[in-house]
Amino acid sequence: MSDTTKWALFPVSVDGVDFVSKIDMDGSFYPQLVNMPSEVFQGFHADMIHTLIGNPSLMTREELEDELAVINAGASQAILALA
Repeated sequence: MSDTTKWALFPVSVDGVDFVSKIDMDGSFYPQLVNMPSEVFQGFHADMIHTLIGNPSLMTREELEDELAVINAGASQAILALA
């Protein structure tokens, strides 16, 4: 995975669990996401998280980190992490 230290950070809360969406500012997703209304951005992430891992509030931090590792495997422009 790329060095994400200079990527844009977008906080997201889903079912009481705080995440951060890290987006490469030079990537193709960034212009779309930065112009997206906050409610749409939050809804998009909530739908994605529910589809991929279910209700995050029912999982331990370790379980969430394991799931996120699978989701982020091979990512090049965006990753999802716990805040």
